[in-house]
Amino acid sequence: MNHIPLDDYLKAIPKLKSGLQKDGANKVETGIKFNAIYKLFQKNKIVGAKNRNKVFLDLQYYCELGHFFKKQNENEQPQFYQTNTEDYDYFEEDLKPLLAKKFKSITDNWQKLDKKKLFLKTRKKDELPKPSKELEKWIKEFDSIVVITQNLMWNRETTNSNKLILTYSTIIKDTIKKINKFAKLAHSTSKSNEEYVETAFIRMPFPITF
Repeated sequence: MNHIPLDDYLKAIPKLKSGLQKDGANKVETGIKFNAIYKLFQKNKIVGAKNRNKVFLDLQYYCELGHFFKKQNENEQPQFYQTNTEDYDYFEEDLKPLLAKKFKSITDNWQKLDKKKLFLKTRKKDELPKPSKELEKWIKEFDSIVVITQNLMWNRETTNSNKLILTYSTIIKDTIKKINKFAKLAHSTSKSNEEYVETAFIRMPFPITF
């Protein structure tokens, strides 16, 4: 099933705007509730957005990819915001915890995998064993991390802020290092199936070493 285009969500969901109020005390944050997003999609007759559940699931998908995040407002009502890398608080409050959560899931799920059943035998003699659905699902967990890292790389190239460039570079370097660590881990499980693991990880737009 196709996802509602990311651009439609980008047009509807604002970036997090942080600043001081006139009294100089509190942050000013403006987001949008899901119900408002859905109503806006209906008003603009967005293709594929008739089903409310579909709109929500696609939004969750884009949140997983790091394009948006959800915060509770002062009335504890969830609101959505665009990922705003120009806001320094975003790195500490949202991005680092998000990446840590994703890598923890990858670590936990790797430990659950039966390393002897990562590949399924085929009936044909000369055909290589196929990866199990569990292994394919585990490798797919890296997709969102790749998208987040690519976004950071693009932002690093388009900013003149030395502080931001350093922040981007540090997170990018650390993330690629962790991806390589897992690539080596999967690669070492079976000599006969190294080719599949190499193909799966080499598709990533970062230097991968085994």
